[in-house]
Amino acid sequence: MKFIQIILENSQQKEAKLYTPAKKAMEYPDTGITIQNKSAYHVIKDSATMAVKYLPHFVFGCYIDPFKQLKGKFKKDDINEFVTKSQEDFVLKQLLDIIVSKIDTENYQLSSNSKSISSDASDPYGEYGASSNTQTNLSVSELLCLAFGAV
Repeated sequence: MKFIQIILENSQQKEAKLYTPAKKAMEYPDTGITIQNKSAYHVIKDSATMAVKYLPHFVFGCYIDPFKQLKGKFKKDDINEFVTKSQEDFVLKQLLDIIVSKIDTENYQLSSNSKSISSDASDPYGEYGASSNTQTNLSVSELLCLAFGAV
């Protein structure tokens, strides 16, 4: 997926380079070695699978200012593909949640996170403490496109 590739390719983190070898080890755990214990095959395969799934989370988290560092690197299609696939894959959904949580949402308006707050006239405290949940009008894809400066 292009979105993940961009996160990894633009990172200075040495572990970002682990993604391609981990994919190979996930598919062919016995590449370059002789496995003497069958369980070692599964340990290598499953460890590589976990690396492939969660390495993007780690790498993204290592960016000091990911929106500044990755600005202009994504295309809208890359972001839309990522958001669509995240609806089917909980690991990608976790990454999406991490990314969205890092966005300064005061500068953007996000429709999927909106809440309509009604005040009760008999409630003397009104909407105290609930003003941060304002109704908004951007989709997650639009929010990411704005945050990353996608074209």
